[in-house]
Amino acid sequence: MSTLIVYGTKYSFTEKCAKALENELDGKIDMINLQIESVNDLSGYEKIIIGGPIYAGQLRKNVKQFCVDNLNILLSKKIGLYISCSMTGDDARKQIKNAFPEALYNRAVIKDYLGGEVNLEKARFFDRLIIKMVSKSDDNTSSRNNGICMDNVKRFADAINNC
Repeated sequence: MSTLIVYGTKYSFTEKCAKALENELDGKIDMINLQIESVNDLSGYEKIIIGGPIYAGQLRKNVKQFCVDNLNILLSKKIGLYISCSMTGDDARKQIKNAFPEALYNRAVIKDYLGGEVNLEKARFFDRLIIKMVSKSDDNTSSRNNGICMDNVKRFADAINNC
């Protein structure tokens, strides 16, 4: 059976996480970026991984909508949930729990954060302003890259491969 990785992204970091997962997963993997395409049929997938970035405490709107629109079929699949965010540890775990519908979160085989990246050069003016306010940063550093947490990616992929 196939695995689908479906994700939303704003500045492409969540896509980098999806590609890192793809490299660690067994079998046939399809990937869909909700920014540029939609999902027509989930019936051919045994496993579905859903990922999205957290901005200002919220999951990307198109990822949330995908979960709501497909909740019934998703609950019949083996599910993995991931977020990309600048937080780690318990703070990131709280973010992921709040990001997805409770029934989906409870059904997931694994849920984790896969890292985060803040790239002020790519960010729009309003996003840069919020990032600087949240990080309480006055410096003009153009990029802060926490990167992909490969240990988390491997743990995530192992859980999906073995479910």
